[in-house]
Amino acid sequence: MYMREKESYYLDVVGYFDETMCVTWVEGLDVDAVAVAFGSGPDTGRRYDVVEAENEGFEAREIAGWPCSAIAGRLGDWTVVVEPTYGDKGSYPETLRDLSAGGRALNVFSGVTSHRFDYWVAGERVTSLTLRELNGAEPFHRGGGSPHLLDEVVNDFHSGEVVAFRAFVLALCEHLAQERLTHDWLFTKHRWLLWEDLDDWS
Repeated sequence: MYMREKESYYLDVVGYFDETMCVTWVEGLDVDAVAVAFGSGPDTGRRYDVVEAENEGFEAREIAGWPCSAIAGRLGDWTVVVEPTYGDKGSYPETLRDLSAGGRALNVFSGVTSHRFDYWVAGERVTSLTLRELNGAEPFHRGGGSPHLLDEVVNDFHSGEVVAFRAFVLALCEHLAQERLTHDWLFTKHRWLLWEDLDDWS
């Protein structure tokens, strides 16, 4: 019951995401440090909300040939990174290792065929949850050094549906971070990260 209100709220939020969703929460690093971990160059000076970042990310992806952008902003003591469609850099183990080296990092990745939550502390994967689609009885494959760490909360989830998974793991991020990813945050302009040198960018 503890998570129900949070899940209900995030069912609305996940409507902003299309085929993929990649959201990363970082404790202990500011936006500049997170930008470095993502391989972003100097501050572009561009500031976008989640819809603008989706449009600009599409253009950047067309030029580069692969996803290469995100927005990053502060949320309480955390820095949150949202990647546009097909972006997944925040889900890479090497990225999460760097981001969590001095604190904690959370990542939610939900793509076409893979859906996972990762919780890293001090450079180590503590817990991962991979969705088993259409298996409500046992919806997660658990991994990490302490795969059952979050069972008290996770055991209340009984759905193999992707939309429900997306809402649940965003609620789980809120539970761990004690910060809500609000509509206001998503529609506030945040720093645009770009980790490819796009000569054709205008």
